[in-house]
Amino acid sequence: MVDDLRTIAASFDQRAARYSTVDWHRDYARRFVELASLEPGQRVLDAGAGTGFATIEIARRVGATGKVLAVDVSAGMLAQLRIAIDAASFSHVELLQDDATNLPKLADSTFDVVLCSSALLYMSADAALREWHRLLSPGGIVGFSTMCADSPPPGRMFRECASAFGLALEDASAALGSEERCREALHSAGFAEVTVIPGEIQLSPSDLLVAWESNFRAAAHAPVRGLSQEKQNSLRERYEAALQDALVADAAALTTGDVLFAFARKSPGNPSR
Repeated sequence: MVDDLRTIAASFDQRAARYSTVDWHRDYARRFVELASLEPGQRVLDAGAGTGFATIEIARRVGATGKVLAVDVSAGMLAQLRIAIDAASFSHVELLQDDATNLPKLADSTFDVVLCSSALLYMSADAALREWHRLLSPGGIVGFSTMCADSPPPGRMFRECASAFGLALEDASAALGSEERCREALHSAGFAEVTVIPGEIQLSPSDLLVAWESNFRAAAHAPVRGLSQEKQNSLRERYEAALQDALVADAAALTTGDVLFAFARKSPGNPSR
């Protein structure tokens, strides 16, 4: 698991400088935080905070009387988040470079809300949800957003193109990629009152321009980076041609991704599990 964390951290370190330019991530996070219905003064853990699309929205909603702890394994992503926090003059946000699925230095019942915006696919969902259950106060809320299986379309197309080079790439969204799987994961971790809300994200033209880089650098697509430079170049040509063909054939289908927003509650009077 340590090696996996290092691989994931390195992947996001490389993507950090450009990550904040990806439009759909920002809109996705904003909608997620909106659905969380946060209140002023709440203590919130932002797990897998990245460059802080969700963190900034969370901090605005809980206000100066609240507290936000943003945790991520990538130093590069947190460096970008620090810039955003400083620009917003938020003094009630703290950053922690660590594994969000294992935070033994934090006491039980530390938070009122734990949110994970689009990052649970990079973690062990079972370990993460059980740890967040421990960290939540009784009656506290957990929430995560996730892509449906085979979404967004450019990611699925990348994996299809890679198969022509003998690679069977994992769809990292598959494990939580349906309403049923989200419910099962939350119930298994001890949560109750589960709600799963379907939604969509829209990819912009600028998102498509960075589709190769985003998929090439994705942790789940690591085998691609083991190809020779010649084969990487051939894969890129195949992929970008496929994107262009799909854009001409049905732009709406290419640029629409299916997502899920899942929320649940830790039962009152259940301080630990």
